[in-house]
Amino acid sequence: MLEYWIVTVILIIIAAVLYNYRNKSSFPVKFGLLSWMALLVYFPAEMLIISRITKPYSIMNQAMSDLGVLSCGSDTYPLAVYEICSPMAHEMNIIFILAGMLIATGAVLLHRFWGNSRWTDSATILFVIYGIGYTLSGVYPADVNFWAHTLPSLPTMFVHFPAMYFISKAIKDKWPGLSRFTLICMMISALSLILIIIGFPAGLMQRLIYFSAWFWMSMTAIILWRKS
Repeated sequence: MLEYWIVTVILIIIAAVLYNYRNKSSFPVKFGLLSWMALLVYFPAEMLIISRITKPYSIMNQAMSDLGVLSCGSDTYPLAVYEICSPMAHEMNIIFILAGMLIATGAVLLHRFWGNSRWTDSATILFVIYGIGYTLSGVYPADVNFWAHTLPSLPTMFVHFPAMYFISKAIKDKWPGLSRFTLICMMISALSLILIIIGFPAGLMQRLIYFSAWFWMSMTAIILWRKS
């Protein structure tokens, strides 16, 4: 776990340096845009991790967290009554950490695009909470510390809903098309959470919750790159 903290601290330092220079250079903004664009790489990377698993794994029913479980066997953490063995669990946890930091760093560095208001400030704070929660889910694999893994990751299932809504409202006059796209992605993500609650396949719905948000981030970053 020490290596996970080392990676996290290094990424925090990089983010802090970029934040400090955000008004002095265009590079931090470009880095923020690239951070959100890079989220598209997550799902192909996840497919690679899944291809190396030595026990049956169901994308439909199993949590993404199972890919980062370090131990092999059944009952590796309280909710896992099935067998798990992910030979690339270390790599998966690094990916969790990177994804979370890319989300948080991008949110802070791209804040200027939304304008300054209490709503856009709230959106940025919520996305930082989102990113930190996802990072901690990688720092603490479910089988190492279930509660330290689970509690920070729970907000990542829903805090982006208000964040995306606030941003859509902030940009509706300046960029009406992007505003509508933001709302559509938010609603798809929210619907996926509702479907989990009423009993649809949890693994698939969890991925839709994240994919719809990350797809929005990536596409938004591409659009903003072209506009800027």
